[in-house]
Amino acid sequence: MMKIKILILISFLILTTTLVLGQKLINESFFEMDLRQALSQIAYDTGQTIIADDSVGGYVTVDLKDTTLERALDLVLLAGGFSWTKVNGVYFVSLATPSSDKFRYFTTTVEYHSQNYKSADLVVLLPQYMRKYVNMAGGEPYTLTITAPKEISSRIILLLKKLDKPRAEINLEITVVEIDDALFKKWERDWGYTTQTGTSNTFSISGDWFQVNILNAVGNFTGSFNLNRTSENLKVLSDSNIHVLNGAQSKIYSKTTRIYQYEEGDTVKYQSIEVGVETDILPMIMGKKVVLNISQALSSAQESGSTIPSKVQQGIQTTIIMGLGTRISVASLSFRTLASVESKIPLLGDIPLLGKLFTQLNYKHVQKRIVLFVALKGGDGQ
Repeated sequence: MMKIKILILISFLILTTTLVLGQKLINESFFEMDLRQALSQIAYDTGQTIIADDSVGGYVTVDLKDTTLERALDLVLLAGGFSWTKVNGVYFVSLATPSSDKFRYFTTTVEYHSQNYKSADLVVLLPQYMRKYVNMAGGEPYTLTITAPKEISSRIILLLKKLDKPRAEINLEITVVEIDDALFKKWERDWGYTTQTGTSNTFSISGDWFQVNILNAVGNFTGSFNLNRTSENLKVLSDSNIHVLNGAQSKIYSKTTRIYQYEEGDTVKYQSIEVGVETDILPMIMGKKVVLNISQALSSAQESGSTIPSKVQQGIQTTIIMGLGTRISVASLSFRTLASVESKIPLLGDIPLLGKLFTQLNYKHVQKRIVLFVALKGGDGQ
C-alpha cells in the first residue's frame, strides 16, 4: 500500500512540474524522416511555433521518449549541425555559423583577458573550428572576444583557461668567445685518448681552463689548455646568465675589435673598428629537454684598399636539444683581421721614453673565430 502511495505521489509531482513549466513531453520515433517534416511534427505535438530557415535540410533518425521540447530539438538537430534559439516566444532553427546573416540570433559576446600570453599566441593554440568564433580586440594585445552560441562559448573559455598557464622560466648561461685559430692548432697537439666509446661532444670553460671532450664510436678524445683571458689569443666577448620565459626570444649583443688596412694616397694606414656579434635564442620546453632555436650573426667589414671597408655579414641558424646541466659549443664563425706585433732592439727598446725610438710596430694577418657556448641551468618548472 505504501509503495502505491509513493508511485502516485511521484506521478503527481511529474505531472505538476510539467504543467507548471507549460511543457508537453514528446514521444515520437523518426526513421530517415525529412528534418523539416520532423520539426513540423514536434511543433504539432507541443503546440509551439518552430520556424526553420532555408539552410535547414536533411534527414533524421531518432527515438524520443518522454522528451521535453528543447531536449528534442537538441537531438533532432545534432546530426545536421543546426542550432535553435528562442526569439519573441518562437523557436527559430538555422545553421549558426559566423558567415550566416542569422548568426546574431544565436550568439552572445564575451571577453577573455589573458594573464600570460598575447592574444595571437593563444588563438593559434585553439582547434580550427573554434578560431572562427574568436577575435582579437584592436589595441588590446591581451584581450580576446568570443562571439558564439552559449555552449560553444563556454567550451572556448574553458580551453583558454587551461592554455593560459604561467610560462616556465629557463636559466641559460651564454658565453661568446673570440679565439685565435692558433689555439685550435694547439688542441691538435694536446689531445688525450681512451678506448671508451659512446656519443657525446662537450666543451666547457672552468676558470682559466678550456676543455673539450669528444666521445664517439672510435674512442674518447680529450683536450685541455690554459686560457689566460687577458691574452691576445682569447677574449671573452660576453659571459651572460639570463632567465628567459618558455617560448620567449632572448637577444644578446657582443662587440669585438677588428683592425683594417687601407690606403690613403701612397700611405698604408690601419684603423680599428668595432664589429658586433648578435645572438638570438628561442627556448621551447619539451618534457625534460629544451629545444633551442639559435641564430647568430657576425656583422663585420672587409678591407678593400679604400678608406671605407665593405660590409660583411656572416650568420648561423640552427636547432639543438639540450638536457639540464649540459653545456655545448653551438656555433663557430671565422673572420680575418690584422694583429699588431711589436719588435724592439734588445736592451735599447726597454729604456723608458727613449725605448720607443728603438721599437717598431708591425701588423700581420690572422684568422679569428667567434665561438658560442650555451649551458642549460634549468629554472622554474624544470
